[in-house]
Amino acid sequence: MSRFNRLRKATADDIFFIRALEMDPANVFVHCWDEETHRVNIANPQFHYLIAEGIQGTALGYAILLENEPGILEWRRIIVARRDDGIGSEFMQAVIDNFTNKGATKLWLDVYEDNARARHVYKAMGFKEIHTEPLADDPNIMLVIMERPLGIAGS
Repeated sequence: MSRFNRLRKATADDIFFIRALEMDPANVFVHCWDEETHRVNIANPQFHYLIAEGIQGTALGYAILLENEPGILEWRRIIVARRDDGIGSEFMQAVIDNFTNKGATKLWLDVYEDNARARHVYKAMGFKEIHTEPLADDPNIMLVIMERPLGIAGS
């Protein structure tokens, strides 16, 4: 069993791995992008694609963040290949530390209201539920907006 060791910037060579995790039926709450969308986004400096690696250099998961405003990042995705072994929390903390060290001041995300597992994890990582809003494509589905300050206030 591989444990989380480090994070690294994703490259176009990681797109197959990223798409495989997105399309896994276990990741029902995750949106899937096609290969071309990922290629465009990886090349865009506003997007931050990160890979969780184990000690052997094996990819364990990925995260995508978007920086629309300087220092404020939207956490778009985080998926790990294996659940319930702590890799996700370690990876998420490494991402938070990485952006804190780079001077980011806030992370925010949205999560489906009925995704209790993710909401629990995000709360444990210091995110606070700010408000709910309907999904743009379906007003019957609610999203919970969560934020986490970074730096001294978020430590």
